[in-house]
Amino acid sequence: MRKNRKLINKLVSVIVFLLMTFLLVNFNSFSAERDLNKEQKLGKKLSENIEKKYEVIEDSNQNSLIAGIGNKLAEASEMREMQFHFRILKKDGPNAFSIPGGYVYVTYDLFDYIHSDDELAGILAHEIAHVIHNHALKQTRDNTKFTLLTILGVLLTGEPDVAVLGKLTTITLLNQYSREYEEEADLTAINLLIKAGYNSVGFLTFLERLYTREMFKPGVNLGIFQTHPETENRINYVKDMLIEKGIDIDRRATTDYLKVSSKYILKDSFYTGVICIDDVPVLNLTFPKREEIYLKMIETSQNLDKFLSIDLAPYEINVLVEGTATTLLIRNNKIISLDNSETIYLKKTAEEVLHETKNKIRQVLWEFRLNMPFDIKGNLED
Repeated sequence: MRKNRKLINKLVSVIVFLLMTFLLVNFNSFSAERDLNKEQKLGKKLSENIEKKYEVIEDSNQNSLIAGIGNKLAEASEMREMQFHFRILKKDGPNAFSIPGGYVYVTYDLFDYIHSDDELAGILAHEIAHVIHNHALKQTRDNTKFTLLTILGVLLTGEPDVAVLGKLTTITLLNQYSREYEEEADLTAINLLIKAGYNSVGFLTFLERLYTREMFKPGVNLGIFQTHPETENRINYVKDMLIEKGIDIDRRATTDYLKVSSKYILKDSFYTGVICIDDVPVLNLTFPKREEIYLKMIETSQNLDKFLSIDLAPYEINVLVEGTATTLLIRNNKIISLDNSETIYLKKTAEEVLHETKNKIRQVLWEFRLNMPFDIKGNLED
């Protein structure tokens, strides 16, 4: 029995040794195939060609924004030997791409599609990940069967191989990466976002929104999206990644979805406060004294913004009547309490006013889901 156990232990030791040797050899082989100095020289050369073809936008605010976010993500990558460059191009459609040597480009149109710095960070993190993993040159290697060093050597010569250069250009500008490389970039991007302190849900919400716009507006030039035919699958596994990492998927935190706002109207010595969700009025109150209504509406707006969620089901929005007080509840959280004296100028009871508010919130949520049909728990139909 002891002899068998000793034999098993020896076999295990040999297997571990062989596995470690295999991994070490493969790591050294990969390291030997990568030359960061040559990658940066190639990147500079390619960037000059790109910037001759497409105008570089000199918008100080936008450039400062992408440089700040990009450099923070690059620092989180701990790839200190690579100098990253972030630039904006005048090119139709929302798009982003990266080239070897740490050059990351976004189109100016992209800023019309993002809702937050977190979404922009998600896009930049994905492109930085392609650089980290050397995907552009690896994909060119896969497509040509040359080694990475051979490709670098060919492209850095005075007259580079046109076919190889064409393949690399197509891969980078059109994001034509394999599913394996896309998944690796997505996973790395999420880790970078978390490490740099950005909300990684922003990466998910951007992918979802572009996918939705493609579904409803197929004629719109969504460059970054058209090149990823598997985007629906990417959305699903990115969402799974976030769940596995214990990240709360609160889409309102990274977007302007269901934006709560309030305004005040003075007429005939009466103030009317109006609370809106996405510019749709859901509650209004009228008082003769501005301070009284102002404080009530501020508190209500804050409560609504705090507890409003895109996955609310109808039964989670309730009106509770207790004696003379009527309360609007969302998932058992108080949004506002009113009595009949506070709604007298509307010529309605407090219960009538808050039932109307409940129904308006349901309507806004229902219309939102029609326009953004990603998978959400719950059903907004009665």
